[in-house]
Amino acid sequence: HVRTFLLLYLVLIALPVIAEWGAFALPGLCAMSWALLGIEAAAMECERPFQRRANHLKLGAMCVRVAQAVAQAVGDLPIGDS
Repeated sequence: HVRTFLLLYLVLIALPVIAEWGAFALPGLCAMSWALLGIEAAAMECERPFQRRANHLKLGAMCVRVAQAVAQAVGDLPIGDS
């Protein structure tokens, strides 16, 4: 829903700005749109960090490492030395 409202906002804000400034407003509007859509795209990537894509976290490998560390820590405990 955020993307829909963001696109609606960008279209609606462009109308009065272009009406007042004409073609001179286009570079500023493009820069603002690029920045806001980039922030929105980064937020979408942060919402799903464990997918199978190049820039996502490898959850399976992380779980295996944690399990190995816990097994090693438990295995290093002295038993019955009180």
